[in-house]
Amino acid sequence: MMTMRRVLAGLIAVTGVAAGLTGVGTPPARADWLPQLAPFGSVVLTGGDANFCAGAVAVALESPPGMPGHVTARVTPLGYLGGPCGTHIVLGWVGSAGLGSREVYVRSDTPGKTQTADLWVGMGLAKLFANSWPLQGPWAEWYLVVR
Repeated sequence: MMTMRRVLAGLIAVTGVAAGLTGVGTPPARADWLPQLAPFGSVVLTGGDANFCAGAVAVALESPPGMPGHVTARVTPLGYLGGPCGTHIVLGWVGSAGLGSREVYVRSDTPGKTQTADLWVGMGLAKLFANSWPLQGPWAEWYLVVR
């Protein structure tokens, strides 16, 4: 009987240690706050790729948890006039990892449906901009401190 208690106590101790190491009961990871300045705002006004439509696309930036030097861009169409159409949004950046660009396509028939892009910018100061492609309107730009 005493051996059974010792084995049971050992199993409980091992389970407790394993739960502590694996993070059982901890809240899920959230995106970190990303220090940023957007002098022209974070909305790209654009013409679409068909039917002479015009619309607006919002771009939000955040720092994914546990991924130093990365920035997550969330590109969301806010709506179009004269659709259906879509827009190519080009995200360009310069940071400690060098220059880079990524293209994201959003459609007018799915307003509010967010497209996500992971950008390797590098840690430290960075500049990121977003515009339609081909160039059709004013752009949005950010100055960031990436962790």
